[in-house]
Amino acid sequence: MPKLYFKHLDSLRFYAVFLVIFAHIFQIWTWQENTVLLFPMGSLGVMIFFVLSGFLITKILLAIDENEPFQVSFKNFYARRSLRIFPIYYLYLLIIFIFNLENIHQAGLMPWAYLTNIYIFNNDTWLNANSHLWTLSIEEQFYIIWPFLILTLKNNYRFLLGLFATIIAISIASRVYLTLENYSISPQIEVFTLANLDSLALGGLFALLYQKNSKRLKTYALPMIAGGILGYYIFAWMKIMFGWQVLFWSVGKFFIVIFAGGLVLFALFSKTNKQNILHNKITIHLGKISYGLYLYHNIIVAHYDKIANFFFIPVGDSIVVKIILSLFFTIGIAQISFVIIEKPLLKLKAKFAS
Repeated sequence: MPKLYFKHLDSLRFYAVFLVIFAHIFQIWTWQENTVLLFPMGSLGVMIFFVLSGFLITKILLAIDENEPFQVSFKNFYARRSLRIFPIYYLYLLIIFIFNLENIHQAGLMPWAYLTNIYIFNNDTWLNANSHLWTLSIEEQFYIIWPFLILTLKNNYRFLLGLFATIIAISIASRVYLTLENYSISPQIEVFTLANLDSLALGGLFALLYQKNSKRLKTYALPMIAGGILGYYIFAWMKIMFGWQVLFWSVGKFFIVIFAGGLVLFALFSKTNKQNILHNKITIHLGKISYGLYLYHNIIVAHYDKIANFFFIPVGDSIVVKIILSLFFTIGIAQISFVIIEKPLLKLKAKFAS
């Protein structure tokens, strides 16, 4: 049975989610992320998640026994995904809808159908502290389509290779088209499903190459990290010097994807060492609860004052204290959620093993 769980990738999830959390903290409390040319922490964190999802989901689908009927593979895959994703997502939605937190009622049923990104795109406006749900919508849309492709074409290596490369090219082209058509860079292009498929497809490409020649794939990590950073800043420089907005927001963004992909490969092939930032119990555990960290963090930061007052904690003006306490609240709620809701339900996944 091929290896399907890499616990040190949980550490990478932890670092990715903290990039997103700090990006949102900076937006809400200190400065707006108009220093995107410096480096967009939030975008990098999201791209790491997307590449990881593409890699792990594709690898799981490629590993399914060829003799298992398609209907069974399909049912088992979605049952496992549903147990992992739906329970706390819909519990979160139920709570914020009851109290209409951040005016969530204005989105109607869109978040319930994993269409938050479509709502944001159509209205050209963020959904306040619930805007981060757009990434979960894209992942769910990806889960609907991807199993059909992989389970149907898993024995056609060359076709899948070409398909993943084509999806990456189409995704970049969609960003070019949307920019030329004067769609807003943020939020419209940022949340459009097709404009984000390059990261997910790159992860799928990694899974395919890992299956064929993992040793060769390992050699791509550092060149991708270096190339991703260099390419991003080259296009950022061209944007500043020549005003090349289209190239920066379409091709330049792909270099963030390349950088994220390099980090995923570096983590994937990192050597086991308890002192390593990817192989220690704390980051691995925080990575395991990263879904809850991501889901809950924004609303906690946005409503920090109310939460602090509830626990009789002086709100104060210190940004450092607010950051520390908001992280404490987020980790605490995510941990409780994991123990009480997620962990018991995840045990049921064994019933749907292929």
